[in-house]
Amino acid sequence: MTDIDQGRAIATQVLASRRGLMCGVAALGAGGALAACGTAESPSESGGGDTGAGNGADNGGGDGDGGDGRTPLASTSDVPVGGGIVAEETVIVQPSEDEFLAYSAVCPHQGTTVQAPDDEGVITCPNHGSQFDLEGELVQGPAETGLTEVDITVEDGAILLA
Repeated sequence: MTDIDQGRAIATQVLASRRGLMCGVAALGAGGALAACGTAESPSESGGGDTGAGNGADNGGGDGDGGDGRTPLASTSDVPVGGGIVAEETVIVQPSEDEFLAYSAVCPHQGTTVQAPDDEGVITCPNHGSQFDLEGELVQGPAETGLTEVDITVEDGAILLA
């Protein structure tokens, strides 16, 4: 065997081991990606999800729901008059005493979650600066529309999706 043939044989072994390593890494990555695409239920399918624990969402009813098995988004005491909060991808505001409104917290510009209203009642998207008022109306772009309204009900101090 010549030196060239030996060099080729060594190069073939090295390439084969690199190829094997890369195939193994690719297989592990694919397995991880498939595991991430599992069949776990989403909160909307299971009726569960983040109950807002830690933000005072329990309405004092003992079971943490609105009496009919629904989980509250928040408690009315959590939402300041003239301001609001973000709970479970929903902006809940209280423009005036005992008036509660809700909007999707997803900015219509590029889908970023907006921030809770500031001290002046302005809801701001941290991504590109779109701003909305407590009525969900667009104040400043680049978004071209206001926030999407979400139907809610208020029962015994709990704010629930309608």
